Amino acid sequence: MLCIDQMPEVEARDVDAYDQNWFKGGNAMKRLTHLLLLCGALVLSIVLMTSVWAEKQYDTSPPFKLEGLTKTEMKIEETGKEGTFYEPKNPYNIFINYELGMHCVGFDVSYCCVIPPYNSIQAQAVKAGTQGGSPHLLSPDDNVKLAYWVRDNSYSEGNKMKYWQVAKDVDGNGKMSDPGDNMPNYVWDHLFIYKDLEGTLPKNPEQSARLYIGKEIPINIDSGPSGKPLSGGYLDYAKKGGGDIVFTDAMMPQLKNIPLKLTASYLWDALGLPMTAFYDSRRKGTIRTIAETDFQPFQYAMVQLQDVKGEPLTTKGKNIEFFGTEPIDIPNCLYCHSGKGVAANMSRQSGLSAFDKEYAYWKNNYPDVSEYICRLSSASINLLELHDENFKTAFLADYNPGEASNRLGAVGSVYCADCHGDNISGNLQTPRPGTTGYSPAKGKPLTEAIHSVHAQFIPMPDKAGRTQNCQACHPMHWQEEAMNVPGKNPYAIIDELGNPRFSDTDIRTGGGGCFLRRDAHANPDVKPPFFLNAIGKWYLNEVSMTDVQGKPTKSLRGLYCTNCHNQLTHELYRYDDLDNVISQSGKTLRNKPIADVITAVAKGDSKKFKSYFADPLVGAEGDPLYSFYGNHQGSILVRVTKDGKGNPVPHAWNAEQGDALLYDNAAGGKDWWLAPGLPHCANCHQAPFVESAGGTYFPIDQPNKYALYRFSKAHHNIACQSCHESMHGLYPVRYGGPNETVDKTSHEQAIQFSPDNAYAGPVTCVACHSVNEKGVPAELAETEYQDDYWASVVLMHFMRAGDQEMTVPELLAKYPYATA
Repeated sequence: MLCIDQMPEVEARDVDAYDQNWFKGGNAMKRLTHLLLLCGALVLSIVLMTSVWAEKQYDTSPPFKLEGLTKTEMKIEETGKEGTFYEPKNPYNIFINYELGMHCVGFDVSYCCVIPPYNSIQAQAVKAGTQGGSPHLLSPDDNVKLAYWVRDNSYSEGNKMKYWQVAKDVDGNGKMSDPGDNMPNYVWDHLFIYKDLEGTLPKNPEQSARLYIGKEIPINIDSGPSGKPLSGGYLDYAKKGGGDIVFTDAMMPQLKNIPLKLTASYLWDALGLPMTAFYDSRRKGTIRTIAETDFQPFQYAMVQLQDVKGEPLTTKGKNIEFFGTEPIDIPNCLYCHSGKGVAANMSRQSGLSAFDKEYAYWKNNYPDVSEYICRLSSASINLLELHDENFKTAFLADYNPGEASNRLGAVGSVYCADCHGDNISGNLQTPRPGTTGYSPAKGKPLTEAIHSVHAQFIPMPDKAGRTQNCQACHPMHWQEEAMNVPGKNPYAIIDELGNPRFSDTDIRTGGGGCFLRRDAHANPDVKPPFFLNAIGKWYLNEVSMTDVQGKPTKSLRGLYCTNCHNQLTHELYRYDDLDNVISQSGKTLRNKPIADVITAVAKGDSKKFKSYFADPLVGAEGDPLYSFYGNHQGSILVRVTKDGKGNPVPHAWNAEQGDALLYDNAAGGKDWWLAPGLPHCANCHQAPFVESAGGTYFPIDQPNKYALYRFSKAHHNIACQSCHESMHGLYPVRYGGPNETVDKTSHEQAIQFSPDNAYAGPVTCVACHSVNEKGVPAELAETEYQDDYWASVVLMHFMRAGDQEMTVPELLAKYPYATA
């Protein structure tokens, strides 16, 4: 329902005022809204048509201007209607994103590798509907190719990255000198194919027929595990059902050949590029000279439309090419774990000293080494030293503080996922098969191991009680060099010693990197409509528009990381058993009044709902920040019965028969970073502003549940990320001018599709369609939608797979204006 969230600027807590201003019915309309949730779509249609839409009690105009576009008399190809319409800005559009939103990676894995380098360039190309024609999503069937490269970033290994140079025993023969004995081949060798990346599986797949990534398929220098080079090439195309399919094994012996679809359907993709945050032109000297001012964490991915011969296609004499944002940065471990940092001081008090020897080695032996590299190396040793001390490992058993190379000796570099399951890298088994250099053990999932320790020992609350940890650890370099000078950025969460800087104020007013001062959810300039459900309105009222004391503010403070990554997310997912994700028929809490949600999740305790489930705070009862990771139990993956011979027979997670098999039983990473373990748009936004139905990418998602945002599509198979950008950088990103924003690249990316070169919100209809003066697609001329931009936006989100095949009358019959 559109109008619920077409909100004027009023005091944050006055939710009733929102309803009264827009519905002129106040509490009566609220009661009607609750009734509609129970009565279904028919009553919804009738009431809305008579009480809301007919009165037009909201602004139906678009939030942008059209005057700069070409205005033309035309006949609409699909409907035959004639009229005067505005033409799309670009005859072709290429929408580019990165499916994970932000990648944290170390560029020197000499000591350890937490997560391997892995940045993908994903794209969709659309021929716009000019001169009355309909837009068309391009595929290889159109005799086109998409070439890619990264602007001023064509290589990694050398003075940007130390990855292929790091020796590791891949084949397990006790040596690290054989061809292919390096970290890239080592970290990916749990993945395999049998024939191709299309998921071809033999009738009787034998282990001897497997082709392992990194072994039978070695990874070339400056290339990803799929073989795509960072220097550029052509994007692959994933057809219906997805692409880049590799296999892995689960923890249970009988669960083998688990297919992982790494690319969603109808996307062009260069998978897993080993990207760094450094430009070619600026990276001078050896890798030892890297300083914080060298970081450019938001790289420009370039994609060009070409014909089958590789010749660029042009329009108005210019090549058809666009750029997208590739976020890549390094965690901030060095601030706490070296020098006089908090963790470093605690380590010295415990008698640990190897990390100080590491710092001294670099400082005393290499005149060109930067302070940053000295501390980074020291921090790596400190992490391993602490792990040995607290968990009785022996990673530093062969450490030689005077060795010029391979300073960990026979142990080799430590790959954290050898013992800690990690779904992001497709490592479901714990310990990881093929581990060499040390004795592996079954550890907690990687994300649990890291987050629970920091939540327990260094919670770092701000004045409201929200942890500063998230943005202290996760990438927070800025695109502008001056903002990366240590101690000079007023928004930095921690100082050079790892001390939090926002303990006496609001963490949301600082920040950078993954989320703060970047994402739409933390952008004070974002305006309604927000299309919120009851949970989303609760967040708007209780979090986004309140200060650290819970008092109303006149402008958005926004959300913090823990408002999405929290226990409420898990509870909402587990409760879902949806028959239809758009109508939300079936079992769900997402369309219920907030009182019902609080009753179901927190047994009616509104205080616990806030401080434990929805807005977890340091010191709250139950220690929610630790418990979220430390006490996590994964969702049900499948239910299992046994046949007459005692063999397991899997059934859907919601089957009436069978024992529950949890993600915990099948994957060392439990359900982290899969659909059950990640936030969903549907948490806060009302249908149809929700993800696609799950099941297509099982076990990453599940039937009768919501899929992940990065796998979701709306009208004409356009990916949500094509119009809204990647998570953590959703349009409109926060922008404070070229020198005062963490990520100017995403803002510039949005302007490529902006109708007036100012609007930087989600991609609009006019990017691909000819539109009327209201910004409504010309195909909807002379329908009830034609004078209502926001209704057309709702319609676009209602449309899903197959709807593009419908005629306009059929479409309007399925999605009448009254229900939009």
